Amino acid sequence: MVEINSIRKNKITLEDYDFKQDIENRLLMAQFNSKDLEVLEEILYSSIKIPVKKLAKSVDLDESEILPILEKLSKTDLFVFDGDSIVVDKEMRKYFEAQVLKFDSEFKPGMEFLQSLLRKVPIHILPVWYSIPRTSNNIFDSLVEKYFLTPQIFQRYLAEMSFSDTILSGIVHDVYHSPDLKVYGKDMIEKYGISREQFEHYLLLLEFHFVCCLGYEKIGQEWKEIVTPLHEWREYALFLRNTQTQSIASENKIKRSRTHDFAYIQDLSFILAQAKKTPIPLTEDKTKRILPNRAALAAFAAKMEDFDENDPAFTHYIHSLISKLRQLKLADVVEGRLYALESANDFLEMRHENRAIFLYRHPLNRLSSPLIPADIITDRNLREAEKSILRVIDAGWVYFDEFIRGVIVPLGEHSIVMLKRQGKTWKYSLPAYTEEELALIKATVLEWLFQIGVTAVGEHNGKECFSITVFGQSLFGR
Repeated sequence: MVEINSIRKNKITLEDYDFKQDIENRLLMAQFNSKDLEVLEEILYSSIKIPVKKLAKSVDLDESEILPILEKLSKTDLFVFDGDSIVVDKEMRKYFEAQVLKFDSEFKPGMEFLQSLLRKVPIHILPVWYSIPRTSNNIFDSLVEKYFLTPQIFQRYLAEMSFSDTILSGIVHDVYHSPDLKVYGKDMIEKYGISREQFEHYLLLLEFHFVCCLGYEKIGQEWKEIVTPLHEWREYALFLRNTQTQSIASENKIKRSRTHDFAYIQDLSFILAQAKKTPIPLTEDKTKRILPNRAALAAFAAKMEDFDENDPAFTHYIHSLISKLRQLKLADVVEGRLYALESANDFLEMRHENRAIFLYRHPLNRLSSPLIPADIITDRNLREAEKSILRVIDAGWVYFDEFIRGVIVPLGEHSIVMLKRQGKTWKYSLPAYTEEELALIKATVLEWLFQIGVTAVGEHNGKECFSITVFGQSLFGR
């Protein structure tokens, strides 16, 4: 017998039910051709007692052609011969009604399939196998909550599970690392040098461990066994693969908005250092922005690079820097001049990385934008939006509009990825962000994280792009 050790300590023992009959049926179904399946379906959807001649006529076969097929199918205990007729077993018919769905091109080996799989096992055995409370009102709901409720829960379950049998581990690895999360049973049998019976045994164990499922794919007139993860997880995993942001190949053509990773920190520090030497005279323009005089602006532009002193964006930027210094209590305006406060000394003595962390952790530092309602810019949402960069942390430069398509951070109850029933099917619901939430993610990546040197921002072929800096990788890397 194959032994399985999992960190979750599932105590699955196939001998707790009639698994041998299950394997025999699987072995038989693995040999099905189109006519075998057609005869089986006719039996399942006809009356309990069917004359063989009538059955043969229904599937357009001669009696001599259908008898070998019936001899083959009789091994399943689905029916017995009674003279010139067959008599179908009601319980086995229920079993095969579920099994025959696997041959449908639309079959999805998901949660509905899992429920039918678990029905084969005596109900009192399931709490023992899966360590769920015997007092549970609904065993399947308890299993969903324990193993499948969110992708993180299921991913942790997969990561913590280990198999002592190297063939089991190999099959799982092959499935989960295949291009489309699908392998053919025949290939696994040949690769690991096992018999078809051993293969069916392995797959039955993997199904009860919720790791892989067996299905069938029609190639020509034959049906081939395929192995995949549970459908809901496969769909989610394929979404992650399909939305994996590709790196920009021609990085040398990227026009960075600022040359240095810590440009914002440098600019903030420069103004603060100037204010510490000599208070900076300020004026208020028509839009109520507080700005240095023309001479000071020219000096700032010369020092900060990447800017033109006559660019309206530059004056707006200087105003935002002064506002940030006041927000952080590093400087303040007194009688029309910007003065460095006592706390500026400690800040200016720090290395750039430490100044960035000071900004990041400062309780008074806030992201603000006229495009985003204040009730959306909460600390929780900001931290979740920050996590969106984890999917591209080692990707180099990427287009922002490609990146945003694969963002799956929870910014509210409606955007939490959870397994949900949709009619008779199940699905991991993906986030549907509002325009304001999308604006928050964009401001977090291209402004908030840029200010602390975590992201570098630029343009390529007229499109916004960004990358995670070395500092950003060290701060957010796992």
